[in-house]
Amino acid sequence: MSQNLYKLIFVILIVAIWSESVEVSFIAAFITAFTAFSSKISKAAFTFLFLLSILVLIGVVSAISLDLEPYPFIKDTIYFIRPMLIFFAAYLIVTKLKNKSDFFDIIIYTGFAFAFIHLAKIAINFGSIGPRLDRLRGVYGRSSHLELVALYLVTCVKTIKNFKPLSKIIYRIFIVILAISFFVYFSRTMLVVYVLMVMAHYGLLKLNIKGIVALFVGAIFAGMFVFYIKDYEEPKDPGILDTFLAKVKNSYDEAFKTKDFDVTLNDRRELWGNWRAYEAEQVIKKIHREKSWVLGAGFGSTVDVGLEVRLDGEMIQHLPKVHNGLAYVYLKVGALGILIYLIAIFYMYYFYYKDKKGDEASKLYNRILVSGSFYLLVTSFVVTGIFVSYDMATLLIGGTFAIKHFSEN
Repeated sequence: MSQNLYKLIFVILIVAIWSESVEVSFIAAFITAFTAFSSKISKAAFTFLFLLSILVLIGVVSAISLDLEPYPFIKDTIYFIRPMLIFFAAYLIVTKLKNKSDFFDIIIYTGFAFAFIHLAKIAINFGSIGPRLDRLRGVYGRSSHLELVALYLVTCVKTIKNFKPLSKIIYRIFIVILAISFFVYFSRTMLVVYVLMVMAHYGLLKLNIKGIVALFVGAIFAGMFVFYIKDYEEPKDPGILDTFLAKVKNSYDEAFKTKDFDVTLNDRRELWGNWRAYEAEQVIKKIHREKSWVLGAGFGSTVDVGLEVRLDGEMIQHLPKVHNGLAYVYLKVGALGILIYLIAIFYMYYFYYKDKKGDEASKLYNRILVSGSFYLLVTSFVVTGIFVSYDMATLLIGGTFAIKHFSEN
């Protein structure tokens, strides 16, 4: 099969993940893995896949004793297999690329394309939207993790080289477009993930003297920002930035702070500011009632949130998934599942300490894996982590494991 065809298949996989459809990306990953199939896989990549496969095994075993409809069980199974399949597909597509760095270049170029489309749509229709953050994000997207990964790569990896003078200018223009598009999503999660990925890449989150100093300085700046934001009051006629700062102010409460709430007595609108924390609390209560702490409630299980909410266009009270990734894992595969999940994340962080002296390529790929661990750690608290439909971490990690393997052998 030609190189251009493999590259096209990879672009289709990226777009499928960007589409935020679990089913579409699952099928695309399956086709990619089938097309580029090889039984050879590095020990490091196999270890990561093995850890994720344990989660699937726990979810299946936990559900055996439950009287569940087949569809919810199959859906959860697909949700847990999908990250493994995307990881494997990315790994395999790299094995077929003659120039392994094309893996990173394709992600960057695809990110450029979607950033340009994003900004073009906003520019054409901004007059009809006005300075309203909710409308801007509601119409043109709340996030793009493709652009997040692309921006990280052009910031830290910089694989695209040997440009002619004019091409260099165009490339820099593309980077500016990508950066602007990234920031006008006004996504708190994307901003935090990007900052931590860059810090991790440059060794600022490693547990050594340099890392401790960086964390100390970072804590000072974070403390100053918290001091400012806690007293911030949104004006009566807020602009886009005002609304964004108000959302930042509520970030902690939304994700972690629970409140006493009676769905039969209280105004339900009071709950939305703490919704993600409320979901997680209901999961903990359910697991405690059922005494399924170790293995969870299994695939196909749901959590009763006490009121109907809109999910995927339907009004539903028994939610099959929640925003907090750790709570989601706890619901499906219990405390043992959380332990395995965290081991998988910290397994990648461990690559901080596997640099080989004088091997800059190995160091580069190790840093990408470490950055991926912080990507997953942050998203696991707010957007279901590795299981969210638009997660690009498994794609980046899978391809990097393959490139690392080929560079060392």
